[in-house]
Amino acid sequence: MAKTARARILGNIEQCERNGLLSAPEQERNVRACRRRVADGLLVEPLPGLFARKSYWSELKPAVRPYQLLRSLAHKHPSWLFCSYSAACIHGLPVSLKLLDRIHLATGKDSHSGAHGYIVRHKLGHPQTTRIAGASVTTLEQTVVDCLCQAPFPDGLAIADAAARMLNMSNAELDELLRTRGRCRRGIVKARETARYADARSESGGESIARALMISLGFAIPDLQVDIPDPTRPGKQFTVDYYWVLPDGRIIVGEFDGADKYTLFSTNVTESVLRSMMRERQRESRLTLACDGVVRFSYPDLMNPEAFAQLLSSYGIPRR
Repeated sequence: MAKTARARILGNIEQCERNGLLSAPEQERNVRACRRRVADGLLVEPLPGLFARKSYWSELKPAVRPYQLLRSLAHKHPSWLFCSYSAACIHGLPVSLKLLDRIHLATGKDSHSGAHGYIVRHKLGHPQTTRIAGASVTTLEQTVVDCLCQAPFPDGLAIADAAARMLNMSNAELDELLRTRGRCRRGIVKARETARYADARSESGGESIARALMISLGFAIPDLQVDIPDPTRPGKQFTVDYYWVLPDGRIIVGEFDGADKYTLFSTNVTESVLRSMMRERQRESRLTLACDGVVRFSYPDLMNPEAFAQLLSSYGIPRR
């Protein structure tokens, strides 16, 4: 009997996983049964009442986990209206993982707001809403306004860059959206200042955060996604993340490594990994022929602003 119950629970969980959801048992006895499996190391419970196989959860990329949690909560609580960073995640905006450690819900003006446990409730009056992947969320425009009023500059710029691209808005149009939708709101001055630097050409949240740090440190703002001819292959070109022309005419390009392209110390270096390493080294050697310097950095480099500033200065990037 116990084996049958266990098989039924695991079967339900696996079915949910195939649909991109975590299991949310309704009956208390099933919840208790799942928690016994958590204690045995077979399952995990990322949020109270939501379960997945440990092997499944560990294989999910960290950036995917919040999205699956939010969809699962929407399936469990159809009446919930997600807003702020939670809505941004569902819309596909780049949101730092540190901002997704809580679930953000919109509440009526007569209801309580504030944080309780892992839930944060926001009084939004009568927000415009839509549905995405089975979840009720504030519209993209409403979500962008809410996030930019709340987010620190680096995280806000990542959202503003993506919003300009997704909404096909110029900086002036994005500012007008904030001015009209965010009138008299706390944080609106900061939001409009962030939007002033928005650039739809930025291709990832990490690239935007790096540019925000450059701006905060006072460095010259680079051009983005610039094509440079490949001197070894006529008609071919490179597209670089950042591009500076220095006062003396030298050209410096910047490359942001958003994720490890290969594992240097892997005990199982596959042929595809070796090919990736060779392509990267070949691109690097050709790129150095096309400009006067290539500055490379990754997200960990941004965690030390002083060292990052020294890196940029060593390549001659001027301060504004």
